[in-house]
Amino acid sequence: MKAESVTQHNPSLKHKPRKEFHKLKDYTSSYLFVLPALTFLTVFSIIPIIYLIWLSFYSYSLPTPPEFTGLSNYTQMLKDKLFIKSIGNTLVYTAGSMVIGLSGAIAVAVLLNRKLKGIRLFKVFYFLPTITSEVITAMIFLWVFDNNLGILNYILKVAGVENPPAWLLQPGTAMLILILIGAWRGTAYNIPIFLAALQAVPQSLYEAARIDGANAWKQFWHITLPSIMHILVYCMVMSVIGSFQVVAVVDILTNGGPMDSTMVAIKHIWQQAFEFNYVGYGAALSFVLFPFLLFVTWLQLKLSSGKEK
Repeated sequence: MKAESVTQHNPSLKHKPRKEFHKLKDYTSSYLFVLPALTFLTVFSIIPIIYLIWLSFYSYSLPTPPEFTGLSNYTQMLKDKLFIKSIGNTLVYTAGSMVIGLSGAIAVAVLLNRKLKGIRLFKVFYFLPTITSEVITAMIFLWVFDNNLGILNYILKVAGVENPPAWLLQPGTAMLILILIGAWRGTAYNIPIFLAALQAVPQSLYEAARIDGANAWKQFWHITLPSIMHILVYCMVMSVIGSFQVVAVVDILTNGGPMDSTMVAIKHIWQQAFEFNYVGYGAALSFVLFPFLLFVTWLQLKLSSGKEK
């Protein structure tokens, strides 16, 4: 009787089990939709990372079974001068390609945001470097800068230069060419991102600035740049992460030379793990880069959330 009286006074209690059932059903449906992505992430990302960490404490050379060595791989890393140099080379490549690439992307995006003649035709081609394979890109630049068969040196010889530079055999020019390739691809990738950000800036701000007598440079510095700063931070972080993953272009153009001047971190790790068959040591080197990239990703999220506030 008491239960009936409570139900009579609170009719909503009759529908509570039904609501909870529908709520559970909605949750289950949501989890089922997410399950394929979570499975893919677990199998191809989380499990390999855990295996990488485990493998970094072992001496492992195929086909022999792994042998536990503790922190020996990490102590060896501190003595590996080439690895330290590869980190420095990667930082130089990252800084150069990021500055040139992002500056070029912003400049081109500003031009595309204006109504200029023939700009639609250019929009068709500017994204081509991004969708082109890195291997094909490297082969194109090799065809241009090769010491013996490169078209650039051929043109210089026709122009009367007896001994044109060996572009890929000199440390300074070899790294510069890699930076230009990275900047070229980065510019193409970031142009549509910056263009979308520019189109979201209210035109009323520019009209007010023009009324106050601000020229184009002041408008860019005080309106455009602050308005797209959160996008700029995102592109900077993605450029850093992408630069630390470069390897195909280095393989084809310089193979880490000359004199290890273009030996980047991933190339050195690849050599240790797959060319010299020091798989455990290569895993340790990879794991050292992981916290750095994780920190950069966290920093991007932190800065982005700060800008949104």
